[in-house]
Amino acid sequence: MDAATWPSFADVLGQLCSTQRADTGRAYSNVELGQTIGVTHSYIAHLRKGRREPTLQTVLALSEALDVHPAFFVGGRRDRTPDLPGRPFAVKLNRLFSLVHPPGQGEITPEAVATAVRRRAEAIGDDGWTIAPNTIRDLRSGKNPSPKLKHVIALAVAFGAEPAYFFDEELASRVEEQLETHQTMERLGVNEVILRATATSHSAEVRTKVVLALVRALRPEVESEELRRLLEQPALDPFGARGEGKPEVIRDEAAD
Repeated sequence: MDAATWPSFADVLGQLCSTQRADTGRAYSNVELGQTIGVTHSYIAHLRKGRREPTLQTVLALSEALDVHPAFFVGGRRDRTPDLPGRPFAVKLNRLFSLVHPPGQGEITPEAVATAVRRRAEAIGDDGWTIAPNTIRDLRSGKNPSPKLKHVIALAVAFGAEPAYFFDEELASRVEEQLETHQTMERLGVNEVILRATATSHSAEVRTKVVLALVRALRPEVESEELRRLLEQPALDPFGARGEGKPEVIRDEAAD
């Protein structure tokens, strides 16, 4: 899923607000929904028209009021799960920092992440995708526990994850396990072995068999189906591991 395919927050909210409620048999009005989550009806109206950007806390409150999973607002599952609301945003963001970085190097800097977001914005032609390094630091430390939804999405994409990662604990667990497997394979030199073993063959099936055999030996608890999903994903290199250019510091928007 990319920025062109996940749904607009305003569209999803409008769809949910137009759906009849089981308890009353009618749809939520802006006034009722605002009262339920503790905001003004005009704020709800602006959200429905796409004129305001919700925060993470607003998304969580709306999803509870509308009886959907918060991941539904970014293209994820609809049905709510018992593990909600899940871990704090800072915990999940820090997990991505610890698990996604070029081989043999330490954690990516906030400046590099901001640059990755900017490059992604250029690729999709959306100049609204910006985030400053200091904003990222505040999110990592927990100083800002409720980022804007656009920042949630931008950070997920910068790390090569689905935006639903930050809302769905089950998905987050799978993503983290896949990233841990990648990291373990890299640390043990498994990826180099794979390259040598498949040097004479361009067959994806050959590569898959080699990887499955190696990881079964190293991580027997990992399910084969999970490994196959891992292998079908593109390699994660969201921060230009080749070191091309110096990260550009992006200034915060006035509203940030």
